[in-house]
Amino acid sequence: MRFGENVTIDAAVCWLPTTRQSAAAQVSDGVLTPAESAQSGVVEVPVAVEHAAPEMAVLAGRRALRQAGVAPADVDVLFHSWTYHQGHDFWSPAHYVADGVGAVNAVPVGIAQMCHGGAMALHEAALHLCADPSARAALVTTGDRFQRPGFDRWTSDSHVAYGDGATAAVLSRSGRGLRLLAQTVRAAPDMEGMYRGDDPFSPAPLEHSRPVDVRRTKKAFAAAGGMARFAELAPGAIGGLITSALAQAGLAPDDRRVRHVLLPRLGPATLERTYLPVLERRLPHATVHRPGAHTGHLGSGDLLANLAVVQREALIAAGEVALLLTGGGGFTWSCTVLGRGTGPDGPAGDGAAPC
Repeated sequence: MRFGENVTIDAAVCWLPTTRQSAAAQVSDGVLTPAESAQSGVVEVPVAVEHAAPEMAVLAGRRALRQAGVAPADVDVLFHSWTYHQGHDFWSPAHYVADGVGAVNAVPVGIAQMCHGGAMALHEAALHLCADPSARAALVTTGDRFQRPGFDRWTSDSHVAYGDGATAAVLSRSGRGLRLLAQTVRAAPDMEGMYRGDDPFSPAPLEHSRPVDVRRTKKAFAAAGGMARFAELAPGAIGGLITSALAQAGLAPDDRRVRHVLLPRLGPATLERTYLPVLERRLPHATVHRPGAHTGHLGSGDLLANLAVVQREALIAAGEVALLLTGGGGFTWSCTVLGRGTGPDGPAGDGAAPC
């Protein structure tokens, strides 16, 4: 989808709790082996002690609205995404976030697309602005908290450590700062078994394992040949997304205006197998960023956290482009193209913690 010059990111923030758990401590405590710690690729992860996931999303949303200078009542639609439990079993966290930030006129929508949810929420918000000329602003939020007894951030999954936190972005047509030029999305529904394995359907949450055991479902998926198929499919899908997204933004892969690429906050093995070979072939001139050493995987928040990095660090100048790559179980991948126009940025940030 090409968004052209019409959709702007007025603010993008990442809200992280101050408590941290280090990988080194997990090794000392016998939770991880040194090899497993290295596979996660993290030094430490943020841990939410005081706030549930939707509460963190409210804090991120309020901060983004303040930075954007957008009144909560002017938000027409709010998309909230998550990966794991939001604190209640039968409930709409999107409506809680809308109420918490004061978006009294917004239509709240929940996006459940695993770790790709934040990217998909951004896509839907941009589409809404393009489709409805009367829409003033859209707010996108994510929030995840990976706590025992339901989930073990260090051992529930393989090659990745999970951090708690929330992200938010305000989209409008203000013309300030970053432009959302294009975003391409591709899905491979036949890969959904990676997170299901051969488990039967259960009548209630956590009946297969407590905490969640993603390693078990991936092992079953691999035994059925799924991982081999995924390894063949993923690089081609990502390469095609990059080419298509750049073409929609009016750029070729060898265009030197493509300055930066930011990757999802996953373990080094996943990045080196799936993403980096594609980038070495198609975008050898671009600087590749592998954030996440101090956050871990933020669930559905990886893309918006990386978007906050692009904005906070002013990675691109006028006329330059940054790409954000991400993916999520199901399986879905996307490539987001960010540009910067010649107009001024939005209001300066208010000291948000680095992501």
